[in-house]
Amino acid sequence: MPQRGGGKPSAGAFYDSDFSTIDSLLAVSLLYGLQGKNDCRVVTICVSRPNLAVARLVDVVDHFYHGGGSGPGGGKGAPIGMATAGKPGETSPAFVAPMEKKKLDGTPVYKTEVKSVIETADPATLFRNYLEAQQDQNAFVVLAGPATDLAAALDLPGVKPLIAAKVQYLAFAGGAFPSGAAEAHIKGDIPAAKKLFSEWPTPIFAAGAEVGGVLEFPGASIDKQFAEAAADHPVADAYRAYKTMPYDAPSWALAAALYAAQPKEGYFKLSGPGKISVDGEGRTSFAASEKGSHQYLVVDPAQKGKVILAYMELASAKPVAPQRFRGPQQQQAEPPKDTPAKAAPPSPPKK
Repeated sequence: MPQRGGGKPSAGAFYDSDFSTIDSLLAVSLLYGLQGKNDCRVVTICVSRPNLAVARLVDVVDHFYHGGGSGPGGGKGAPIGMATAGKPGETSPAFVAPMEKKKLDGTPVYKTEVKSVIETADPATLFRNYLEAQQDQNAFVVLAGPATDLAAALDLPGVKPLIAAKVQYLAFAGGAFPSGAAEAHIKGDIPAAKKLFSEWPTPIFAAGAEVGGVLEFPGASIDKQFAEAAADHPVADAYRAYKTMPYDAPSWALAAALYAAQPKEGYFKLSGPGKISVDGEGRTSFAASEKGSHQYLVVDPAQKGKVILAYMELASAKPVAPQRFRGPQQQQAEPPKDTPAKAAPPSPPKK
């Protein structure tokens, strides 16, 4: 959420995910909880696969935090990007059940403006255009899925120096460190992952599978903290539909988002500097190097309770009406006008 008055706005958060796991959706809520504390501004949210069911619920969640007919916020939400190439993949019940929820009069509880691909934007173009609107070194990127969209952005003319100028770092939820078995976020697009780790021009902090497996999001908070935030909460409804309750969810997307927005809070330890590489099978490995720009998150047992508490409090925070930034660099906080919509819908998502 931008600050009132002069000065520098809070850092802009660019979120990209395939939304294949429930914690990828919880991470959106966590970022909005941080926005309510003025620790970041959610600038764009992108879906890295052509799945309209996923994009619709992401739009619902975004509107929930901005009062677009599905929540108590008050303002325009972040633009939604969606890839049109590739496969739509599996559509979890988490993205279907909330959209089928009805009020007593039979009307839908949640509404979305995403009726077709035309209501979404090309992720790479969206990233470039909105990144241009940020102040220098006042943005971060959270990637919780295959690197497809970011690899495409790296190929756009002038984007690499733009990233270097605007972005402080990228937080990636994926891989296994210092080495381990191939996992879905890497295997989903191995060439894109290789390109990301070899060409991305800012520091990268990785939250591997070993982090998400140790730090699980408590499912009990869905019927407690989330219920206190709103009687109808799209993320809570999605969580209930994702698996049979009760269950706790691995949290690597949450870990990446939390670290990205609050790196100085001491939630995690860090490896030394080095270089992350990806082999042909999708396995990641880390080579220590003083000149390396990559590090991976390490769970600190002494901070585990603090991290879980932050997950619950931030992800379940009540929506806060955004305030418009009105400092001398106001034009930096305004969205660009030339992000094109798409013209043709992808294949229908599989259920």
